[in-house]
Amino acid sequence: MAEVFSAPDGAPDPAAPQDAVGRFLLAWSQLSALGGVALLVAVCLLSTWSVVGRAFFDAPVLGDVEMVQVACSLAIASFLPYAQMRGAHVIVDFFTHSAGPRLRAWLDALAALLLAAVAAWLAWRSAVGAWDTYHTLETSMILGWPQWWAHITIAPGFALLALTALYTARVQFGRARRPA
Repeated sequence: MAEVFSAPDGAPDPAAPQDAVGRFLLAWSQLSALGGVALLVAVCLLSTWSVVGRAFFDAPVLGDVEMVQVACSLAIASFLPYAQMRGAHVIVDFFTHSAGPRLRAWLDALAALLLAAVAAWLAWRSAVGAWDTYHTLETSMILGWPQWWAHITIAPGFALLALTALYTARVQFGRARRPA
């Protein structure tokens, strides 16, 4: 089972990266996650405004579902890198619970490499999807927003996820190679 570490007051966080690359990726991931929080707060306010407008004034927000869809997909993509850096993804360790720390580190490193590959693929395909929808001039049904906006906004989140997954794989490989 993944453990959540908490440091005593004034002590350094044992799960925090110790090198410059890790600190940079953690800071970038935190900034990305804060942007995702801001988007979700905006989505909540927009949805509330639309429901109240529909219920009391017969004036819902036009295209609120389209806006919520785009904002939620962007928010999700922005949260994933921070979760990777903090080791907060769901881990099912039913079969590896009794395995030693080195074996678990090897498996975690392999899982991080797989995640990096999938995230890089998603970033690439999102960018390609944005390029294609830009050239075909596809728009959303109600607001008429260009569809490429939705595709291009999630690509950076997946690219950052790929970088953080590569970093955490390197850290896990380092733990796996340490003598017990």
